[in-house]
Order: sequence, then C-alpha cells, then structure tokens
Amino acid sequence: MFPTQIPVINPDIYSRCDERKQTSDHKNDMSSVSKTDAAIKEHIYHALRNDDVLRAVEYDEIDVHVKNGIVYLYGHIVSTTSQSRIINAIRAIPGILRVENNLVLDDKLTFEVATSLGELEHAYNCKFFTGSSHGVVSINGIVGDDHVKMLAERCAGSNPNGRGVINNVQVSGTELELHNQAFLQPIIGEIIYFLDGISGVVRQVIINPNNRRVIEMTIQGHFPDHEQNLTALSDNQNHKPDKTIVIPVNLIRYMTSSSGFLTIKSTETTQYQDFNPLYFTTSQTEWLPPYPYCPGDVLFNVEAEEIENQKMVEPDIAQLNISAQPTSVKALEMPVDIIATWEDDGGQIIQPAEAVVMAEFRVRPLEAQSNVQTGKFINHVNDSLGG
Repeated sequence: MFPTQIPVINPDIYSRCDERKQTSDHKNDMSSVSKTDAAIKEHIYHALRNDDVLRAVEYDEIDVHVKNGIVYLYGHIVSTTSQSRIINAIRAIPGILRVENNLVLDDKLTFEVATSLGELEHAYNCKFFTGSSHGVVSINGIVGDDHVKMLAERCAGSNPNGRGVINNVQVSGTELELHNQAFLQPIIGEIIYFLDGISGVVRQVIINPNNRRVIEMTIQGHFPDHEQNLTALSDNQNHKPDKTIVIPVNLIRYMTSSSGFLTIKSTETTQYQDFNPLYFTTSQTEWLPPYPYCPGDVLFNVEAEEIENQKMVEPDIAQLNISAQPTSVKALEMPVDIIATWEDDGGQIIQPAEAVVMAEFRVRPLEAQSNVQTGKFINHVNDSLGG
C-alpha cells in the first residue's frame, strides 16, 4: 500500500548531471561565458559562507550550478527559514539572470512521508514517527510484524525527494535492537584508500531501492590478484592488474568530502566479487536517484532468477568453453593396427577403414544402425573399439 501521488523533483536535476559531464569533458575549454558563470558561482559560495547560520548548518549541503547566468540550487536544507536566508544572501550578486530553486526542505519532506505512512497506520492500526535531516528520513514506531516494518520502509523510500531511509521501527514482542545505521553516500569519482595505501576510484554505487540507501560501490583501480603481492606491484608498476571490484559500504571507516578510507587492505579484495554487469541493472527512467547521484551513477542488484534468464539469452562464452571440457582424465591414445579387423557383437566383420572412421567421429548408435553392405555403420561395436 503506497501513496497514490508522489512529489517529483524538478526535472532540472538533469541539468546538474549534464553540467558535471560537460565540466569533465571540457576542463580546459573556458569561454568568456564559462568564466563569468564560474565567477558568479564563487561569489554565491562566498555569500553563503558570510552568513553565520548558513555556514554552520547548511553550507556543506548546498550545491550551486551556474549556466549562462542562470543559477541552479540543489541539495537538502532544514526549513523555509534557511531557504529565505539563502535567497537573501545571493540576491545582490551581479550577473545573475534567474534562480532555479531545487532545494528540498526537511520540514516539507517530513510532512510528505508522514502523510503517505498514514495509509499504513489506518490499515494496520499502528503509529509511525517521522523525521528528516538534510534529506535522510528516519521512521520510528511499533508494528505487529516484520512485513509491516518493511512496508513502512518501502513507503518512505518511494518519495523521490529523500536521500535515504533509516528504519528504526520495532516489531512488537521482540527485543529492541540498536543498529549502527551509518548513512554513507560515496561520491562518484572519489578516491578510496585501503589500509595499505593502495587507492581506487568510485565508479558507481549499488542502491537498495526499498530505502534508497547505498549498500555497495564499484571501485576501479590497480589491485593485486591471487598471484601477485604488494612487493611485486611496487617493483613493477606497469604490470598492475586494472580491474573493478564491488565493495560493501560497511567497510568504510570514515569519509571526507574528497576521499574515503576502508577497513581492509588491497590484498583482501580477492574476497569480494569482480564487477560483472550480468549481476546488476540500471535504474528505470521514471526512477529518480537520491541526491547527489545522476541516473548513470546508480545500479541495482539483479535477482537470482533474472540472472539465470539472462544467462540463457546471453551465455558466458568463456564459461561455456570451460563447461565443454571433459571432466575426466583423457585416455591414452593407442596406435591402431590398420591390418587388423574388428568383429561386432553379432559376428559381423568391420573393415579397418570403417573402424577408424567410427573411432574418429564417435557415431551415435541410432546413426550407426544400418547394414554394412549399404555402406552405413552398424549399431554396436566391440568394446575393443573404444566407442
């Protein structure tokens, strides 16, 4: 049971993604318009820093993009009061043609989620308590069983304005479990360091669609395989294997705005799977990813049944080659005496040339049923023929 109407983020979310791509593709191509936009952007951040309240509460949560003099604001802030302070701070900056405000307010998000959860409260005679902090929704309450708890999580996670859901709902009759549900969002392109100093780069994130939270991330880098060690890697930098691996986010010790640090060494990456597109799927066009991700940043795990169906359509050729190999040791090849003749079980005589052809092609019994006089093979051959 889910709300019939879900608020939708302004479609200008895609301008943020487009700008990120253009910035990556044209780092050294700065036209006069681009320089003006960059100057406006810097002035905006400076104005936000000068406001004591915004600097303490909202500054790190606001994402500013400027294109052709139009300012686009993204992120999650606490309330309408913060929104008013932001608009007032940038109002006097010269060169701004228009402001497109895509900021999501926590108080509004909390109201939307609480309203949608109201349908579950009436249906299952329970009560939920909802809160939001910079887009991260938390739900609390007591329900009758795990099914209702999961329904509440999915209901809260269906709101595209939320960055993720922390589910603290308790099932009646069970002990209260206090989980450390750290909310982590690795940034695409962010450097991730292992305990031994080896690093990789975040390429994509895998999200649980029920609660919109990141559960895994793909990291691309030069990692040792089963046969290599760190000494070999440092001695011969040109022969590092370049690969992408899937790492659970619960292995992150801590993160900064520019990098992350893991609890494992790079030599332990062999415990985790290499990235295989067969096991993941991209988001549907109508599903909006949680801020700050773009549609191409997000992957979902594929169900086991769907994986098997994909294998039937797009088989792994390498695996087929492996599967096609004999499972037993190949028998020693014996020289064939071309002078000799063989007898089948019925006493029929098979000429040496025919016997050699049968041995080479391993003809099946139904194909071999025939009469020697017609030039076709007989059904059974003496065991000494080996086939």
